[in-house]
Amino acid sequence: MVRRGLASWWVIAVAVAVAAAAGSGLSAAPTQGGTLVIGLDQEPPTLDPHASPSAVTYQIISDVTESLLYEGADGKIVPWLATGYKLSPDGKSFTFTLRQDATFSDGAPLNAEAVKWNFDRITSPGYKAGIALTALTGYAGSTVIDDHTVRINFKAPYAPFLTYLAGGWLAMLSPKTTPAEGDAVNQKPVGSGPFVVSEYAPKDHITLARNPQYTRRAPWSDHQGPPYLDRIVWRIIPEAGTRVTTVQSGETQMISFQSVPAAVLPRLIADKSLRVEKTPYPGVPRTWLLNVRLAPTNDLKVRQALEYGLNRAAFVESVYKGLGTVACAPLTLYTLNDPALCKTYAFNPQKAAQLLDEAGWKMGSNNIRQKDGKPLALVINSINYGAGNLPEIELLQGQLLTLGVDARIKSQARPPWYEDNYHCATNGPVLFLRDPDVNGLYALFASVNIGGNFNWACYANPEIDRLLAEGRVQFDPAKRRALYLRIEQILLEQAIAVPLVDELSVWVMRGTVKRTAYNYSAYPVLSDVYIAK
Repeated sequence: MVRRGLASWWVIAVAVAVAAAAGSGLSAAPTQGGTLVIGLDQEPPTLDPHASPSAVTYQIISDVTESLLYEGADGKIVPWLATGYKLSPDGKSFTFTLRQDATFSDGAPLNAEAVKWNFDRITSPGYKAGIALTALTGYAGSTVIDDHTVRINFKAPYAPFLTYLAGGWLAMLSPKTTPAEGDAVNQKPVGSGPFVVSEYAPKDHITLARNPQYTRRAPWSDHQGPPYLDRIVWRIIPEAGTRVTTVQSGETQMISFQSVPAAVLPRLIADKSLRVEKTPYPGVPRTWLLNVRLAPTNDLKVRQALEYGLNRAAFVESVYKGLGTVACAPLTLYTLNDPALCKTYAFNPQKAAQLLDEAGWKMGSNNIRQKDGKPLALVINSINYGAGNLPEIELLQGQLLTLGVDARIKSQARPPWYEDNYHCATNGPVLFLRDPDVNGLYALFASVNIGGNFNWACYANPEIDRLLAEGRVQFDPAKRRALYLRIEQILLEQAIAVPLVDELSVWVMRGTVKRTAYNYSAYPVLSDVYIAK
């Protein structure tokens, strides 16, 4: 078993990990049937796991698609579609033995050819992959040894691979149905999991139906065979207050607490009919990426002033109280913990003012700094899922105003928001990135990802590229940790991003919802869930 990509690497024995959340009612006899309605804050850009750049996709399809390996909430990697693997001495090839009882929901066999087809699809030049492409950095093709043995090859040793295999990005899709689906794969991907996508109503709901042909035991499960529920309905409810009301009334049985004001949480915790579950995110915290190519954030002193001048604690207290902790670095402390990183930019508005003065931005009569007769103005790229700006955006704007910065919010839907990020068109977006490995820094800061996902700071640094490359080939946990800490230190020194909040994944559900569980990336896995009568 492997711990978060930083532990020893060895052959996995056939095993099953059971990960159930506290208070999930393991002692009760499960009830068969019924529908679980879940309120979600946004519609996914796609349900194709290979194409998606968004966490919401993997919240929905964690029970539809399966991967070769699985990483539970405890950080241990165990078999799923693979029963074991061997790593070549040079670290460039991983040979997997596949289970022989797995099929896709369309009847296609889940064999070595299917695994090869999936990885070749992700890396095909004609296919626009999402974060999955980053997860296969250096892929050099797959070799089918026999029907149930496949070797995955890389151009160089690739330390993060097992961790990424255990996440949703590299999940398996049916090579029988997918090629003929065309764009329909975005709404009805065909996997091998305990549920299938039966209906997709845009901007309204997505229905998953029980897969009666599922005869296996999922790694998080305590039972073999199909799930207990008949259906899971994911309802798209962008307006936070409406979403909360639905779970209180029973219209939904579970909701994502994403974008709900933190002040609401104590009331829900006090409600005896409800249960609140919190899980830490691995990866990149809620962060403001600073575009280093566009004025004024192309000036190091301006970027450092923003680091010192933003009060991160205020974000936690006013927006994320009970939902997160103050972020210190480009990775969450849950992912890579070094308290020394938190000393780099302690809140110091005086130091921020000094740096802006040194950069030539003097305070004007209207409380906006000016240089050469021009105001200190910038544009924050803000994603809007249909309920307005996320609350941290307006707090960020207000804090910048106290520094003498005229921050303008460009509020837009997902597609144009992405396009502006790809084209370095604003001073940067606020985002978070769930990544189960420290290699998550590669997606955000490798120069090759400018114009793609997710180097939206538009940052190129040969030293960072070199260190990221070293990190990918380094299997030794201590050496790997030291490399990524050095990367974080450089990124902080150059003020490429302002980490704001290390978030928690928060879900609120009716007390009748039993046996909820979460994988390491904090996505719910629901095949064991039932609704108590």
